[in-house]
This record gives sequence, structure tokens and C-alpha cells, in this order.
Amino acid sequence: MNKLPCLALAAFLAIASAPALAEVGTLSNNGTGATKAAAEAKAKKNLEDACQSHKGQVVEGSFKVTFDKQMSNGQFYVDATMQCDIP
Repeated sequence: MNKLPCLALAAFLAIASAPALAEVGTLSNNGTGATKAAAEAKAKKNLEDACQSHKGQVVEGSFKVTFDKQMSNGQFYVDATMQCDIP
């Protein structure tokens, strides 16, 4: 093979394989608790557990509450998202 096609093929394979090595996914989950802070903690724990079950690592600072509401029984409900670096 000539040098140029060989280099082009090597560059293409290197670029194509990079996304296959790791992927950042956004997970969503919810939590309930007696206080808003407790509901957020439960949602965060659920998201961390989901990330670990995919053999991933949590992206620090990516936890975000997307919805919160106090329910009629006095409990708080929280929807949240978190990014997970999945190998």
C-alpha cells in the first residue's frame, strides 16, 4: 500500500475508535423524602447507583434537579439528571 492511503486509513480508524472508548450519558431518576433536601439526596443516590450499575463514573458537578413538588401527603418529589461516563 502507498503511504498516503495507509496514513488516511490509520487516521480514520483512530478517529472512529475514539467515541467507542467512552461515552457520556445523561441519566434521569427521581426521589421522595420528608424534606426537599432528603428527596434530592435520594434522587442523587438513585442516579449514582444507576451509573455504577453501568460500570460508569459520575461526572462531578453534573447533578441537576429538573422538577420538584410538594405532594399532598407532605412528602417532596424530585426529578433529577446526572451525567455518567460509561466506558
